[in-house]
Amino acid sequence: MKWFKQHTADLNTRLASALFDRSPDAILLMSGGQYVACNAAAETIYERPRPQIIGHNPMTFSAPIQGDGRPAEEHVPERAQQALREGFARFEWLNLRPNGETQRCIVMLIPHPVEKPDDLLVIVQQLDETSQVVDSLRHGLTRVAGGDLTYRIDTPFRSDYEPLRASFNDTAAMLQSSIAEIDIASQRVRGGAGEIRRAADDLSMRTEQQAASIEETAAAVQQINVTAQQAAVSGAKAATVATSAQSNAAESSAVVQRAIDAMGGIERTSSEISEIIAVIDGIAFQTNLLALNAGVEAARAGDAGNGFAVVASEVRALAQRSADAAKDVKSRIGASADQVRAGVEHVHAAGTALDRIAAQVREMSDLIADIAHSAQQQATGFSQINLAIGDMDSMTQQNAAMVEQTTAAARRLAMEANGMADTISRFDHGAGHATADDMAWTPTRRLAA
Repeated sequence: MKWFKQHTADLNTRLASALFDRSPDAILLMSGGQYVACNAAAETIYERPRPQIIGHNPMTFSAPIQGDGRPAEEHVPERAQQALREGFARFEWLNLRPNGETQRCIVMLIPHPVEKPDDLLVIVQQLDETSQVVDSLRHGLTRVAGGDLTYRIDTPFRSDYEPLRASFNDTAAMLQSSIAEIDIASQRVRGGAGEIRRAADDLSMRTEQQAASIEETAAAVQQINVTAQQAAVSGAKAATVATSAQSNAAESSAVVQRAIDAMGGIERTSSEISEIIAVIDGIAFQTNLLALNAGVEAARAGDAGNGFAVVASEVRALAQRSADAAKDVKSRIGASADQVRAGVEHVHAAGTALDRIAAQVREMSDLIADIAHSAQQQATGFSQINLAIGDMDSMTQQNAAMVEQTTAAARRLAMEANGMADTISRFDHGAGHATADDMAWTPTRRLAA
């Protein structure tokens, strides 16, 4: 056991000695507020030989004002007390180089009583290379944050930090490529949104005009429909009147035919009366001859035949009057017959005219019936057209509302596209910014009818 403890102590001593001598970080022993020992790395980091380090306190090699803006003389006792209280203290520190420049370091204080209870082991790690890396990354990120995506870190880092530089450059390149593509796409979207907005505005205007035209057409068709309905009613009445006229014309033809027949009967009766008058005239002539013969015989008889002669004379006078009357009646009946014949001819002519009128009335009645039927069909058709135009008007109004919504959406899209393009324009991706005219989206247009 004694050998083991001695061997372990020797091993720890050798390890501590190796760490002290070969560590790349500065290791110093501070006792009574001053450095009493340091390794070779301390000479390198502090850029001073060992004699200029031993016997000096930390304030000699510290920047008067530290990174938080407080004096170094306030920090030193606070950090020492923290290490003694908590067992260690680790913090960032600004050393002062011989040329007056500051040097960023990481300092760790570890209580290690060698000569005094408050002795501290000071380990200093130089952060110049790390600071360079951080500063380069900070500068690069600042450039990228400012929109400069073309910036690259060209100065190589230490081998263990080189992947950071490569990652930054790759990320910047990827962002540059992506933003360039987004810029082109945003300009295309911007151009397309502008085309859509203009097309939507034009469509909205045309739809409004179409809606107004259809509304006017609907009103006109409604008026035509009313007129057609009235025409259909009038046509039906005209057809009824024409049918009545046709019936009246047929009755008139029948009446004329009966008048013709009656006139024919009168004509025949007149002929018969003429024949009777002729017979009477013949009888009067024969009576006159008999009276004349009787007068001759009375003259032969002398005085004995005077009475008979008087009678014969009276008979002859009567026969003469009968003959004269018969002649007058005959002449009158002849004139009447002539008038009857003229009347018959006129009635025949009237009958013929009435037949023609009846035929024309029938033809007119048929035409009016056809017109009434056509008017009824037109009225029905106009009613259907009126309903169809009403549906078209309703659909057009709905389309107008939808077009208005589409127009509003297109305008919002155009505004969003402009906003996106403005946002992308803040980034410099080295390829220049495409304009909406350069990247204008050309949609497929329908040819105007």
